[in-house]
Amino acid sequence: MKKRLFVSLLASAVAASCLAGCGGGTQSSGEKETATSGGETYTWKMALNSTEGDNAYDTAAVFADKIKELTDGRVEVKLYGGASLGSTSEVLEGLSYGVADIICESVGTLATFTPLANIDAMPYIYSDYDHFMKVWYSDLGQEMKDKIGEASGFKLMGGTFRGPRIVTATKEMHNVSDFKGFKLRAPNLEMYLKTWQWMDAAPTPMAMNETYTALQQGTVSGQENPMADSMNYAFDEVCKYWIKTNHVYSCNLFIMDANYFNNLPEDIQRAVTEAAEYAGKEISAKQLQKESAAEEKLIEKDCTVIEVDLNEFKGHFDGFADKNFPDLKDWADRIKAMDDGK
Repeated sequence: MKKRLFVSLLASAVAASCLAGCGGGTQSSGEKETATSGGETYTWKMALNSTEGDNAYDTAAVFADKIKELTDGRVEVKLYGGASLGSTSEVLEGLSYGVADIICESVGTLATFTPLANIDAMPYIYSDYDHFMKVWYSDLGQEMKDKIGEASGFKLMGGTFRGPRIVTATKEMHNVSDFKGFKLRAPNLEMYLKTWQWMDAAPTPMAMNETYTALQQGTVSGQENPMADSMNYAFDEVCKYWIKTNHVYSCNLFIMDANYFNNLPEDIQRAVTEAAEYAGKEISAKQLQKESAAEEKLIEKDCTVIEVDLNEFKGHFDGFADKNFPDLKDWADRIKAMDDGK
C-alpha cells in the first residue's frame, strides 16, 4: 500500500477519539462498547461528498438501515454529507486515522493510491445497465474490488450504478470531430484527462462547486457527469445541449480502511458486505428510473438531448487502453467480453 501522506497534525487531532473508541491496535472514529446482550456495538461515521438525492448519499442511507437490521442494532451508521468531514482525498487519506470509518465514493477516486483504480473510468467498456451490473456482481467484479483494495490498503464492497456519463454543453455537438478544442470541466484524474485528450478536447480540472459559475462565465463550455447528477447541479440552467456520449459507466463503492475492517468480528464483516451489496443493487435499480425522469424533465425545459452514433465514438477509442493503460487492458477486454448484447 502506498504510504499515506496525511499530515501529522490531523493524526494528533483525532488521536483522543481513536484511543477512546478503538481496540486491537486499529484506529477508527467508531465508538465501540460491549452490549449487555453480548457482543460489541459500533457507531460509525460515513463520509459523503453529496447530500440527500445524490446516488452515493442515497446508497449510504440504505446501507445504514440495512446494517442496523442485520446486526440487531449493534452497528449504527451516521451520515455526514456535503463533505463535512473533508474532501474525498482528505477522508481517504485519513480513514486509518479515524477521520471517518467508511465512505461511499467512486472506484476512480482511489487512482491516487493505485493506478488499477483507473479501470473505473475506462471509456466505452460497458454497453448498458445490465452489462454493468453483470460485471460488478460477478467473479471479475470481486477480483477488481480485491486487487484494487489490496493495492491501496482499503476494503471495497458493493457496487452502485451511477448512470452513464454524458456531456452537457453550451454548443451543439454530434460527432467526434465536434469535440476538437472543446473546453470542458473534467475530474482531475488521469483516466478522464487522457480520455478527453484522446478526443482532441481541452479538459480542465475544476472542483464541482466551481463548475456552474465557470459555465456561466464561459471559462468552460461544458462538463461531463451522469444525466441525473447533472440535473442535481442545475446545469440545465447553463447548458442547453445534453450529448449522450455515454462514455463512462462509473461505480460507487463502500470503502473502509482494510486493517480496521479485518479486525472487526467476522459476523460484523459479513453484515457490512451484505448491506453494501443490498444497498448497491437497490439504488442501482432506482438510478435507472432517475435517468429516465431526468431526460423527460430536460425536454420539458427546452433543453436539446442529442443521441450520437455510439459506434463512431467507440471506434475512435480503439487502441486507447493499449497505448495509455496497458496494465488495465486485460480487465477491459474481459469486461467487454461479458456483454450479452454483442
